[in-house]
Amino acid sequence: MFDVVAYISFRELQVTLSHIGIIGVALLFGSCAEIEPSRDTDLSIDTYWPSQDALNKAETSAKEYWVNYRAQTGRDTRYLAVQSGTIFSDEIPDIYHKLLYSPGVNSGDLEYYGNNNGLNIYSVNIFDTRTERLDPQGYAVVDLPRVGHVARFGTYVATFIGTGG
Repeated sequence: MFDVVAYISFRELQVTLSHIGIIGVALLFGSCAEIEPSRDTDLSIDTYWPSQDALNKAETSAKEYWVNYRAQTGRDTRYLAVQSGTIFSDEIPDIYHKLLYSPGVNSGDLEYYGNNNGLNIYSVNIFDTRTERLDPQGYAVVDLPRVGHVARFGTYVATFIGTGG
């Protein structure tokens, strides 16, 4: 019988370990990165009609935002998405099923809801920049995009402006 003995130099071992370390760090940072959903991913889990007071405030905020930031947002921007309020999770019928099958909800949200039986849900309404009117039908959204990012809410693709302030 022959024994196969592999000889590796200390320098080769150092180089190999350093490459493994670099790859490990890259994978660690990559797994922690926040991934922005595609603009084709519908972020809404349901439709929602906020109170008239909330609609009035959201429309006023969207109008003020459009007047002040039209140049930065872009004159060709057709729709703005404005956060018009928050929604209690018990206001959404069959919420677990909607969370489970919504492409805009991540698994962490689903797990949080399962463990705590509650979740932060936001109402988002669409402001049409051409008519300068707010659509009273809003959308229930769990994961809001960052302000200034374009996202899909139902059939609309809109620039998210937060609360407009």
